[in-house]
Amino acid sequence: MEQNKTGKPAIPVGKYLKYAIGEIFLVVIGILLALQINNWNETRKLNNKESIYLKGLKADFEQSKTALVRVIKKTDRVAKMVDTLGAMIKKNGDALTLMQIDSLTSGSTGFTVFMPSEGVINDIIGSGKLDMITNNELRIKIASWEADLKMIREYENLGKVLSDKYTDHTSRYFDMLNAKFMKPAFLDHKRAEFLSDIIMTNYMVQIFGNSMMLNELYKEKLGAIDSLVALIDHELK
Repeated sequence: MEQNKTGKPAIPVGKYLKYAIGEIFLVVIGILLALQINNWNETRKLNNKESIYLKGLKADFEQSKTALVRVIKKTDRVAKMVDTLGAMIKKNGDALTLMQIDSLTSGSTGFTVFMPSEGVINDIIGSGKLDMITNNELRIKIASWEADLKMIREYENLGKVLSDKYTDHTSRYFDMLNAKFMKPAFLDHKRAEFLSDIIMTNYMVQIFGNSMMLNELYKEKLGAIDSLVALIDHELK
């Protein structure tokens, strides 16, 4: 093997082996580099997708925050109206003017619910893409978003029931058609019955308590949204 057909000395076998091993090494390195480049590309694509989702989430949370601020103001207004009316009835109901009764009763019957923007969250969870969110804390908060709304929904449902019962009960003291003729809706000849209506004032107390509890939950959710947005901003840097 050390001499070819012409009789000239051949390249030693050891050199062939070294050459062959070198070639194999280069091929392996090339394959590994190709795999690494492919991994880099896939990681870059995933990071780009995650970034798109994070930006969408941030936009949704900011819209939800706006909605929360609105319902907090509305709920606070209802609580103040019903509390003021109840206090005035107990202290000096005879001094209440027809317009005061109209406005305070009308203001205390309002009801609203928190309607968050959940398009991106529903897409992420519904399509099984939650694993794309690499930040563990953010991923957990997103996964528990709907569950964290459960108590809010329970108090909102209770608030709706109370508001409906209160509105239905107090309607006996008002003729809403009077408003068409620029007259007070409250029927003043029913004032004594109105002022002594314990069922009505009990509804007022329940509405006030429920409204206050709801606003506490809304404010907690507001803080949770701020925390989520801060996490997203950190990931997008």
